Amino acid sequence: MTGFEWRRALSGFDPGWWGGLGDRRTVLVMVGAPGTGQPVLDVARLAGTDPRLHVIFTAAPGARAAAVEALLRDAGIAPLPWREAEGGGFGLAVAATPVSGRVGAPLIVLPGTGPERAPGADEPAGAPVVFTYAHAADRPAPAGDGTGPAATVVGDSTHDRLVASLPLRDFYRRALGVGRHRKLVLVALPEAAACGGARCRWREVLRRLLTELPPRGYHILGVPEPGPGPCTGGADLAVHLRGGLGLMPPDADWRAALVAADWILGPPGPVTRYGTITGVPVLLTEPLPDDAARTAGDRPGLLRCAGRLAPSGPVLPQLTEAAAWWRPDRVRPVVARITSEPGRFNRAVRRLMYGLLRLPQPATIPVADPVSPPFRLPSPAARPANACRGG
Repeated sequence: MTGFEWRRALSGFDPGWWGGLGDRRTVLVMVGAPGTGQPVLDVARLAGTDPRLHVIFTAAPGARAAAVEALLRDAGIAPLPWREAEGGGFGLAVAATPVSGRVGAPLIVLPGTGPERAPGADEPAGAPVVFTYAHAADRPAPAGDGTGPAATVVGDSTHDRLVASLPLRDFYRRALGVGRHRKLVLVALPEAAACGGARCRWREVLRRLLTELPPRGYHILGVPEPGPGPCTGGADLAVHLRGGLGLMPPDADWRAALVAADWILGPPGPVTRYGTITGVPVLLTEPLPDDAARTAGDRPGLLRCAGRLAPSGPVLPQLTEAAAWWRPDRVRPVVARITSEPGRFNRAVRRLMYGLLRLPQPATIPVADPVSPPFRLPSPAARPANACRGG
């Protein structure tokens, strides 16, 4: 049982919980990409605990639709084809990003992992569309004529679940195979669309970490940056895997790896931004951006508060120095900018969902649960030589 289900069981029987046949609704959960599916899955967990709600998944149209369908099937879920989802008949639809097409149901667009997009006039007309935001500062000013989709602040599910997961740090480290006497260095692997030229230094960073840090004392773990596109790598990444790199699959819950890490390295983005919640040193591996677009893509404060991994000089002394001078208070402005409603995502989203469904809420208080235990792809270098021979 999850913590939410325990509270439902301990609250006693609620006559209004089950409702009648006319109270049942179908909730369509649209997943756009494996890396950005966590927020909608968190909402699906909320809806799945109510027997009045039937949750159906579909892959939103786009370049990653096939990968999402494969991910859902691997999880034991039969996704609804998009052409059937467009037929409507749902009480509510939930998506992490705006999607093209119409499903004929009220739509909740959840806060994404990148800069929030303000609702525009090109959104599908008809059923109501509600854009949600993690922070009050992200919410756009209402239109003067009162038209356009609604916008509300609900908080951030990743923030809340990371905070709930912090006490399980040792458990996550054991799940990742990190012993008591080893240190875990987490490296964010950027998506292809955000990586190019001299600004994409992750290959060189991985090479330095794998060659300079002793494997008996340090474990290097690559985490694909959450986003709509795949991380870069190809043959280069395969070389690093043979050199001892551990890799979190794109469909794994990367949030647990943040809690388990001793250092978090990467470019400005979701991994380094959410990594400030854990209290461990966060080091940026990319040079300072020199254009306004890149600066706007980084949450205010991260470029000023996080440390930096110098491109020259040994890596180990830099990590040791960062651990010595790092203080969680250093990045408190970054954490405060993630959400203006800490710990309230589940309650705010559930209130919004049931308002659009026109159903009474269950007589329980939903709380954020710790994230699932992480899993990783073992590197060939870490596999015993006789592992394939059964010896």
